[in-house]
Amino acid sequence: MSLDAKVETYIITSAQGNVGVNRNFLEGLKKCCEFYNGEILVQPMRGLNNDDEELVLKSILSGYHIVSKDQKLNDKIRVSNYEILPQQIIPLTGLERFTQSDVSTIFASPKQFLRVVPNSNRDLPKVLMSTGAVTLPRYNQNRIGLIAERDHTFGAILVQVKGKTKYHYRQLSALKNGEFFDLGMRFSGTETPLFVRPEAMILGDWHCGDTDPDVRAETFEMIQRYKPKVVVIHDFFNGYSINHHDKNDKVKLAQNRDKLSLEDELRLAAEELEKIVEVCDGNTGIYLVKSNHDEWLEKYLSNGEFISDSQNAVLGAELFIENVRGNDPLVEGIRKYYKFPSNVTFLSRDDDLKILGWQLGSHGDLGANGGKPGIRTIEKAHGRSITGHSHTPQIFRNAWVVGTSTYLKLDYNEGLSSWLNTHGFLYSNRKPQLVNIVEGTHRF
Repeated sequence: MSLDAKVETYIITSAQGNVGVNRNFLEGLKKCCEFYNGEILVQPMRGLNNDDEELVLKSILSGYHIVSKDQKLNDKIRVSNYEILPQQIIPLTGLERFTQSDVSTIFASPKQFLRVVPNSNRDLPKVLMSTGAVTLPRYNQNRIGLIAERDHTFGAILVQVKGKTKYHYRQLSALKNGEFFDLGMRFSGTETPLFVRPEAMILGDWHCGDTDPDVRAETFEMIQRYKPKVVVIHDFFNGYSINHHDKNDKVKLAQNRDKLSLEDELRLAAEELEKIVEVCDGNTGIYLVKSNHDEWLEKYLSNGEFISDSQNAVLGAELFIENVRGNDPLVEGIRKYYKFPSNVTFLSRDDDLKILGWQLGSHGDLGANGGKPGIRTIEKAHGRSITGHSHTPQIFRNAWVVGTSTYLKLDYNEGLSSWLNTHGFLYSNRKPQLVNIVEGTHRF
């Protein structure tokens, strides 16, 4: 008999009082529940009026597990009821300090937000997230009500727990017709669940040389399993050999005197790109988003630092000439060691990559007009987008951010950290999903 702990699956959604239910979405949640042999938990919310709260729960949803108080799913993740008003614009505001230091918490709201909060110098951060709703939108027709109606999301959080401390969570986001996806499986009402290739898979920042080997292996398994039509990669090149942040740090230079050369890094990037091409379906488009670490090479060349860098001088001079000719030095540097096929595209800073209305071609490190970035700035600029850069996953309405594919501790993120190994999917229903890799697995 296996000694492994049993996997328990919960699908957590919320319901507004005295409001109709999106029946097709509810039927899809039931199918999803059957698929995973799980349980649906419904968190109640106030209705249009304070006395509406219980009415819908006593009728259509009466047969489901109603969670009106805090409920622990295991020791590291729980459902909590803070009576967030359905029309609240940003439902997670001010709640970080009221949750336990190392316990991820799910809150009832008809919007899907996600915020990662560091709580330890070594352990994984906690995550605050809101559910989305199974009920139809019903709000006062004033300014805040009209905003709430536009932001209303038919959604739920799928949580799988194993033992006392292990868990995975994923967002389920549905159209008005109730259709949603989980790990490539399409759920729509009473229809039989069906696998559909994701439109895109957006990888957490890759950083060749600092990529966690367990994350790398699981990522390749995910690509082969789910067969996304497009794979998007952020910060593919690491640039450690020419890091301008450390060039005057004599201690680090002494400690890293045997570090990779620029040639080593470009060879490594070429080998890694070749492996990704091999792992992907031959018809899969591979897009490398222009990112800040890529531009370390351009800065190194434009400042002429290669001239006094005996380790990298010759290669640096060759790439300098390519740069003067208007070519991307990173692309030309990788091409020296790997003649990549036509399905590989290196995007420039000014290139868009829009799939089903979602901007996937922005790294997330620049704001408008080259200004400072921020999730609100990104949302205003792009509307629907999935970006990278921060190594910290986030959902802020339709601005979604993936995490990192690196080790969670590198020499530049000492102390408290909110980094997570998180990829994103975009499905044919124009809805995204974030998927974490924890201890080498993305699911139970």
